[in-house]
Formats: sequence, structure tokens, C-alpha cells
Amino acid sequence: MTTLYLTPRAWKQIENAVRKNPSLETGGVMMGYSLGEDEWVIAYASDPGPKAIHQPSSIFFDDEYLRKIVRKLNRSRRWQYLGDWHSHTIRRLSPSKGDKRTIWSKAIQSKYMSASPLMLIVGLNKQNQLQARGFILGNSLREVGKIELFDRKVHR
Repeated sequence: MTTLYLTPRAWKQIENAVRKNPSLETGGVMMGYSLGEDEWVIAYASDPGPKAIHQPSSIFFDDEYLRKIVRKLNRSRRWQYLGDWHSHTIRRLSPSKGDKRTIWSKAIQSKYMSASPLMLIVGLNKQNQLQARGFILGNSLREVGKIELFDRKVHR
């Protein structure tokens, strides 16, 4: 079972971005590292960049800005690009056709260098709490088994 851990910092970065304007989609890249074959730690979640286009049912990332973040964090922190996160303005957190096209295209782009990119889709539920679903691309796109906050004490 694939498990996706988010550091409290990464979760807060995502939550702050979503709450800034919940009626428009937002997102960014996720940087982190592997704990093993099926365990990933998301340590950093970016914003989409200053030239991003936010719409109610889509987000167009500022790719130049995101590529710079990926290069910088890859060198300075030894984190790798793990995938993208984005919000949905509706409560349904399933990948759209556009989401699926994006993850497949990024899997073959050398600048992102991820053979099995992750996709995290987030949104606010009826109680105004952030919820998330994760997906990983292998031979097909499949849902991750578990998403949890990362606890350093447990994973030493």
C-alpha cells in the first residue's frame, strides 16, 4: 500500500494557499523524498507562481517559476520533485481528464525527473476543513492507500 506523508509545514502551505481564495483553483509542486518503495514524504508544497492563471475549475501553473523551485530545492536540500498538488473548488476530489493528461505529460519531461509522479488533490469539505486524495502514476493512475501527517519521532 502506498503511503503519502505530509510534513506539518507542507500541509500548512497547501491549506494557506487554498484558503486564500477557495472559489479558484490553486496548486504547485511537491518536493520531498522517499522512505522506501511505497512511502513518500512531502516536505515542501509550493504556490503556483506569480504568472499562474487561477480559474474556478482549472489552474495553469507558472512553469518557469516552478522549474526554478525544483532545481533550487533539488540542489540545496537534496529533495526531489515528487509531483503536483492542486485544489478543486467542488467537493469531488477525483482527477479530471485534464489532471490525468498533466500527470502523464510530466512523467515524461526530463526537467521534472519523476518516473512515478504523485498528484495530490485537495479541497474544503462541508465543515470547511481541508481534505485530500492522493494518486500515483505507475503503469496506471491509482489512488494512494493512506495520507498522513509526518511525525519525525515515529520515522527515525
